[in-house]
Amino acid sequence: MKKKISPEEFEILENEIWKNFLENASQLDLYKSVITSNFDGNSILFNWIKGNPEIDKAVILVAYWMSAPRWKKKFLNREDCLKKQGYGIEEFDFVEEIEQKYMDGFYRKEELKFDPKNDVENYDWTSDYLDEPVVREIPKIMFNPTKGAIEIKEFPEDFDEGLPIDYAQKIYQIFEQYEVE
Repeated sequence: MKKKISPEEFEILENEIWKNFLENASQLDLYKSVITSNFDGNSILFNWIKGNPEIDKAVILVAYWMSAPRWKKKFLNREDCLKKQGYGIEEFDFVEEIEQKYMDGFYRKEELKFDPKNDVENYDWTSDYLDEPVVREIPKIMFNPTKGAIEIKEFPEDFDEGLPIDYAQKIYQIFEQYEVE
C-alpha cells in the first residue's frame, strides 16, 4: 500500500527535483526545458528563468512567445486585465516583465539561436492570435531572432514535461511511491 501525501507535499518533492535540475542546467538544457514544457503548469521553471540575468536571450524569447503575448496586448494594463478577464494576471505580469527586462538589456547572453517566426518545428509563434484586437503592440525587438551560434534542429526527445528524462523519471517515481490525495 502506498503512503498518502497531500498535493502540497508532492509539490515540495517535485520542486526539489526542479531545483536540482535548474542549478546544474546549461543554457541548452534550459532551452530544451522551455520548449518541452507546458507553460501553464510549470511556474517554477518560468519564474526561475525570468529573474535570472544569466539566461540566454533565446531561452527568454521561447518562454515569451509560448506565453501568448499578443493575447495580453488586448488589455491596456494590469488593472484592465483584472477588470475584463478576472484571471491570468500572473501570465500578464510575466509577459510585461519579460518585455521590460529584455528591452532594458537584463538578458545579455546570446549563445543560442531562436527565431520566433521559425522555431525548431518550423512554427511561427508571431502568428498566434492575429485575429485578436490589440490596444498595445508587442515591442519590435521581441520579433528579432537571436544571433547565437548554437541551433537546435529538431524537437528534443531527451526531455519530458520540461525535464531531462532522468529527472522526469524521479517525478514518476514519486507517483509510484506515493498516492497524492
